[in-house]
Amino acid sequence: MIPSLLRSRRFHQPFRFPHSKPLTLRLFTFTLLLTHLSPRLFSTTLACAAPSLKTVMESAAASRIVYVTCPNAEVANKLSRGLLQEKLVACVNIIPQVTSLYWWEGKIEESTEQLLMIKTLEKHVSELTDYVNKNHGYEVPEVLSVKIYRCIPPSPNWFSFNIASLSPETKLFAYAASTTIFLLNSETLQYVGHLSGHSSKINALDTAGTLCASGSSDKTVRCWDMENQQQVASLTSFKSDINAVAWTTDRQLIVSGDKPGDLTIWNPNNNKMNKCYFIQSPVDCIVASPTHHRLMAVAFRNGAILVINIDSNLNGHIMRRLNGHDLEIQSLCWEPGNDITSGYTRLVSGSRDKTVRIWNVEEEKLARTINMPGPSPHLTDQQKGRLFMSTVWIPGKNWLISASYMGDIYMWDLDISPAKFQKFNLHSRPIFTMQFFSCGKKMITTSMDRQIIIWNITERKPIVAAITNSQSISDLTISPVDPYKLAIGGGDSSVKIWKFASLQNSYDISLYYKGLKTKISSLKYHPTKEGLFAYGTDIGTIGLFDEFQSDKNFKTFTSYHKSKVYSIQWCMPEWLNWSKEESPGAFVLSCGGDGQILLSDTAKIKAPSISVNDMIKEVNADWIQILKNKSGYLPKRSEIAVHPTGKYFAVGNVDGRVEVYELPSLKVIYHNVGHRATINKLSWCPPDAEGNSFLIACGSDDTLVTIHDLSDPEKLASTVYIPTSSSKLVLQMHKRGVTGISWCPTNTTKLLSSAFDGTAIVWNLLDGSPISLFCGHQPQSRLFCTEWSLHDEDLVFTAGDDAMCIAWRPSENIYKQNKDALNENKPKSVLLNEKSSSSTQSIVSTEAMDVQSTVKKDTVVPTEVGRKPDNRSSKKTKKLKNLFPVSSIPARRKNLQYKIFELAHKLYGGEWEKAMNLWDGKEPDKENIVDSQKSTFDQLFFGDKYMARKVMSKEVATHNETGATFNLGGLDANPAILLDLWSSNFASLVKRTEDTEEFSEQDWMILALSPIAGRDVWLSMMRRQAQKLAAKNDHHGSVMCWIACGEIREAIKIYHRAEMFREAIALAKQRLPDDDPIFSDLYNSWAIQLEKEEAYEQAALCHLVAKKENSVHYVLNTLARRGDPSSLRAAASLALMLKDDSAEERIRRYHEREEEKKASNMEGNFAGIQSLNLQSSSASDMKHKSLGKSDINGISSLDESTFGLNSTNMIPKADAEIKKKYIDEKDHEPSFGSVSDEKSMKHGSSETKTDIEIKKKDINERNHESSMESISDKKVKNLNNNLTDVPFDGNDSLESSHDVTAPQYIETTQLNNNITDNHEFILDKEVDYVETRITNNKKVIIDPGQIEISLSSDEEIEI
Repeated sequence: MIPSLLRSRRFHQPFRFPHSKPLTLRLFTFTLLLTHLSPRLFSTTLACAAPSLKTVMESAAASRIVYVTCPNAEVANKLSRGLLQEKLVACVNIIPQVTSLYWWEGKIEESTEQLLMIKTLEKHVSELTDYVNKNHGYEVPEVLSVKIYRCIPPSPNWFSFNIASLSPETKLFAYAASTTIFLLNSETLQYVGHLSGHSSKINALDTAGTLCASGSSDKTVRCWDMENQQQVASLTSFKSDINAVAWTTDRQLIVSGDKPGDLTIWNPNNNKMNKCYFIQSPVDCIVASPTHHRLMAVAFRNGAILVINIDSNLNGHIMRRLNGHDLEIQSLCWEPGNDITSGYTRLVSGSRDKTVRIWNVEEEKLARTINMPGPSPHLTDQQKGRLFMSTVWIPGKNWLISASYMGDIYMWDLDISPAKFQKFNLHSRPIFTMQFFSCGKKMITTSMDRQIIIWNITERKPIVAAITNSQSISDLTISPVDPYKLAIGGGDSSVKIWKFASLQNSYDISLYYKGLKTKISSLKYHPTKEGLFAYGTDIGTIGLFDEFQSDKNFKTFTSYHKSKVYSIQWCMPEWLNWSKEESPGAFVLSCGGDGQILLSDTAKIKAPSISVNDMIKEVNADWIQILKNKSGYLPKRSEIAVHPTGKYFAVGNVDGRVEVYELPSLKVIYHNVGHRATINKLSWCPPDAEGNSFLIACGSDDTLVTIHDLSDPEKLASTVYIPTSSSKLVLQMHKRGVTGISWCPTNTTKLLSSAFDGTAIVWNLLDGSPISLFCGHQPQSRLFCTEWSLHDEDLVFTAGDDAMCIAWRPSENIYKQNKDALNENKPKSVLLNEKSSSSTQSIVSTEAMDVQSTVKKDTVVPTEVGRKPDNRSSKKTKKLKNLFPVSSIPARRKNLQYKIFELAHKLYGGEWEKAMNLWDGKEPDKENIVDSQKSTFDQLFFGDKYMARKVMSKEVATHNETGATFNLGGLDANPAILLDLWSSNFASLVKRTEDTEEFSEQDWMILALSPIAGRDVWLSMMRRQAQKLAAKNDHHGSVMCWIACGEIREAIKIYHRAEMFREAIALAKQRLPDDDPIFSDLYNSWAIQLEKEEAYEQAALCHLVAKKENSVHYVLNTLARRGDPSSLRAAASLALMLKDDSAEERIRRYHEREEEKKASNMEGNFAGIQSLNLQSSSASDMKHKSLGKSDINGISSLDESTFGLNSTNMIPKADAEIKKKYIDEKDHEPSFGSVSDEKSMKHGSSETKTDIEIKKKDINERNHESSMESISDKKVKNLNNNLTDVPFDGNDSLESSHDVTAPQYIETTQLNNNITDNHEFILDKEVDYVETRITNNKKVIIDPGQIEISLSSDEEIEI
C-alpha cells in the first residue's frame, strides 16, 4: 500500500495498482511520477527505486504546516500558485472569510482576510518565508510555521455532551480522555499537547480564549492555561462528582453542577465562590447565553431546564423555567447571537425521550418539537439502547443538526414546516459531541466509534477523520517490506495499521477487528511478505492476519499458551534445516506467561504446535540438568528473539537469565546471569554489510539495559557451564523496569529503550551516555513498546498505557543533565553487578522487612474481616520488627565467604591452603575471621541442635526485654510464646501466667494449649483451626496449632509454603533430627529466595548444606553472580580448594575482571583526580583541612555517576597506620564492634615515608586546636545499637562502580558541622582513597575495616 503522500494533487482519486503487481514495480512507477511532478520538493533520483522512495518518506516525516494571511482572494491565489511553481510546497488550502483582530500602529484593527494553510517540508520553510516577504502586499506579513506532531491520541470519553470544546482564538480543539484533557489543532487534528492533573474521569470541560475549565469525578474544578499547558487555579470544596461546567459569556466566572444538583459559581481570578441549590436532581448540562454576560441555561436529569442569571455577589436567580422533557436531557445549546442584547435567543435541547425541543426562552414556552426518525430495522436492542441525542445550531442559518442512532446525522431546515432533514453519516456508533466553527461551514464530532471527524457541512463530507486509541497499547511493529507502515496492537481488541508518512492525512489508519475477541499483547510483521503479521493475545492465543486477504478475519492457531503471550517472532524453515516440502510456510515462535515457547507452522494452522522447550531439553540434556532451578524445574521463559539472519535464538527468563542457542542445532552457546529480575525484552543488533550481527540488547525489570557481545567463540563456550554475569555495556538511567528496546537500523551505535517509568531514552553505545530523553507521554503513564523507523534515523515511536502512540524525533529531545538535581535521572553506564555490590549482607526475612517498612511509614495494619479492633487497652505496644532480632544482624561479606570455605571444606575436603592463598594471600586465623557471627546466624541456621537451642533462648530473652508484640491467631502476643513452644519449653509458658495477676489474651491462648495430651475431638478442632488460620495468612497462629497437635512437619510445611524459610529451619532445628531429609528441601528453597534478594553469599551457604546433586556447581555460580572482583575471587578460591573442573576458568575470569576494573578506574577517574588539585608537601607539614560546602561541591563530579551523590573526596595512599583500638570510645565498648582482624593503612607523601600513629589523644588535641568537639565525647552507635551489627571487612572494598587509584600523598578530612546534609565517609584500603557521601543515613564508613558510625547532625569526625 502506498502512503497518501504519493498521491498527485491534480487527481481527485489516488492511483491504484492491481494487487498482483510486485511492490518493486509499484515503488519505481511512483518514483518516476514524483520526480516528474515535484523534483525540487522531493529531490528524488532515478538510480534506484527504493532509495528514491526512502528520500520521499524521510522528507515527509520532516513536514511542516505554515499559515499565511492575505488581504484578499487575488493575493492568496497569486502567492499559492507562485509557491507551487517554485516547488516550495506540496499543497495550499485557501480558507476564505477569516475575521482577524490585531494591533497595528497603536490601535486595534479588524479585517476580513484569506488564510493560506500550506503543507511543506522543514528545509523549505526559510525559502518559503523569503518568497512571501518579497511577494506579499503587507509590510509585515504573517508566516507561522507549525511542526506536524505525529501522534495517535486517546479516545474521548463517552456519554457526555460536555467533554469537548472548540477555541477559535487559539485554533485548538480540547476534549477529555479519561483523566486528561487533550489539545488538537482544530484544522488538522494534529496533537498539540495535554493537560494533566485530575485523578478521576473528567466529565465536563469548556474553553474561553486561552483558558479551559474542567470538572471531574475527583470532586474538583480546575482552570488551565492552554497555551502554557499548565493549571492556573483549582477549586476542591466539592463533595460529589462534577457533571457539568461552563464559562460565563464575559469569561470571568466558572459555573459547575454536581450530582446532588448544587450549582457552584466560582471566580478563579479572586478565588471567590458561592453555591446555589434549585432542584434536587443531578445537573447534566450548563451552557452560557451568547447575548448576556452572565446568563446560564442549566439542564437537570429529571428533564427540567432553568435559565439563571448571576449577579455581582455570585448569587443565582431563576429567570425562566422550561418544562417538557420526560427523561434526562443529553444536550443543550443556545442559538448563536451576534452581540450582547437584552433579549433571549432560542434554546434547543435533546433528550433521551427521542425528541429535540426548541424553546422560546423569552416567552418561557416550547416553540417546536422534532421527533427523531426511527432506527433501522437491522439494529439490535442493544444498539437501539445506545441512543444519544446531541444537538447544535448552525451559525448564521435557521438550521439545526442533531445526532441519532448509530452515528446518523440529521440536518434540519427550520424554515420549512414541518422541518425537513438531510441525512449523512460516517460514524458507526452514537455521536456525543458536536462543535461548530464560527464560519458555520465546518463541524467537529466525537463518537463511540473512537473517531474525531471534521465535517464540511456544505458538502456533508468529512475533511479529516482521526482514529484514536481507546485503551493501552501493548506492542508496535513496522513492516520490513513497507517500512512506512506501523501496526499497533492493544487493549481495544483491534489492530490499527498506521501509514505514518502520509502528509495529506496524518491519520491514514486502517482498523481491523473481525474475528478478534480479546486484547492484543504482541505483534510481529513477516520479514519478507507484505501485509502479513503474527499476533499474540492476553488469553494466550496466537494467530495470523493478512491485510490483503479477502475475508479480513484474524486466523488463530489450534495450540495456545495458558497465559498472556509476551513475545512473537518469525522463523524461516531453512533456519531449522527444514525443507519446503516439510513446511512450505514460515514458522511463528511465541513465548507466553506459562513459560513455554511454541513453534507454530503457518502452513498447518490447525496442527498442534511444537514445544521448543522440549527440543532444547533433548539437545542439551546434560546442561539442562544443571540449569534446572534448584527446585527441579526449568526457569520460566519470558522473552525470545531470533537473530536477523537465523544464526542464533536468544531466550530470556523470569529469574533474569539470558541464554543463546545456535540454529539449527539449538545447542546452547551462551549463558548470562547478570540480571536480577524478569527479562522483558531482547533485541538483536541489525546485521552489517557482511550480514554479521554479534550484539544483543537485553532489558529487564531490574531497570538495566545490557549489551552482550557474542563475537568471541572461546568466551561463549566458557559461559555454558560457568555462566557469566558480565556484559559489554550496562546502561542505567530508568527508574522502573525496562519494557522496550529498539536498535537504530541505520546507525547501530544508537539504541532506544523505554520503561515503566514513562520515559524513553536514546543511548550512545560508544560511551554509554544518553543522547535523547523523551517524557512526552502522560504523567504516571507506563511505556510498553518502542519502534525505530527503518529508514529515518531521527524518527522513533513509543506507546504505553496512556493509549498514546507518539512519533518523535531524538534530535528535538536532546538530553540535558540538570547539574543542580540530586541525580534522580543521572545516567549510569556501569559494570554489571557492581551496582548492587555491598560489603554488608543483612539476613532478614521477607516478613520482617515488610513489618519494618510498615512501621516506618506509620501505616495502620488493617484488621481482619469480621473482627473489630481491640481497644480495651490504651497502653501502647511495640510492634514486632523481626522474629529473630539476635540472629538477623548484618553479616560481613568477608565473613560469609570465609564461612562458605569452612563449610565446604568440612563437607567435601580439598586443598585449604591453596584456596586461602588465592582468596586472601595467606591463611587467616579461623577464630578471628568469623568472630561474633558464631553466636548468632551460623549457630541458629547452620549449627547443631544444641547451639540452635542456645541461640533460641537468647531470642526469647530479647523479646521479653523489648516487649514487642505480633499477631498470633488474631491476638497481640509476645513472640517469645511461639519460640518457647518451638523449643517445647512449656514451663516457661506456664510461668508467664504466674508472673502476673492480670488475665490477658495470652492467658486464654496458653490455657487452650494446656491439654496437649489431647482428645480426638480437641485434635480435630485444633487441626481445623490451624487450616483456618493458614487460609487467613496467619502463619504463626497456624503453626502454633499444628505444634499443639504434635504435628511438627505440618507446621514446617506452613512456613515452607509461605516462603518463611528462616522460621521453618529454626523450627526444624528445635524439633527434628539434624539428618532429617526435610532440611535439604528447606535449605534449597531458601537458597532460591536468597538469590532473588541478591544475598548470594547466604544462598551459597544454603546450597552447601542442602547437599543436592550439583550443589558445588550451584555454590560456585551463586557466589560469582555479583561479577565483581571480590565475588569472582571467592568463587575461584573455592573452586581451587574443591578441585573443581571450572577452577582454571574462574581464576582467569577473576584476573581479567580485576584488570578491567583497574583500567576503567585509571581511565574514568584520572581527569577527576587531577581536578582536585590537592597540593601536599611532606607528611610533617600537613595540616588538617576542613571541608566546607563549596569544597564538597567542587569534588562532587568524581563519583556522582556511580553513587548519585553530591560530594566525593579522596585520601591518597601514604605511610600511616590506623588502628581500631585508638578510635574506640573512651568509656564504652569498641565503637566499631569487636574487630579482631585489624588492618593497617600507610599514609605518606612521595617525598617522605614517615610512619604516623594516629591515637585518640591526638584527635582530641587537633579538635581542640580547631575549636571542634572531640569525637570521643560523642556517643557512637550503629543502626541497631548492637556492636555485632557493625559491618567490617578487613580485606574487602566496597566494590563500588568506580574505584579510584589516588596519587601518593595524604589529605586529612573532617566533616564540618556547618554542613546541614548527612554525610558518609569511605576509606577504601584496596584503592586507597576516602569518599565523602551525602546520604539519607547519618553514618561514616571507613572501609579498611568497613567501620560504620552513626552521627547526629551536629557531630564532626576527623581522620
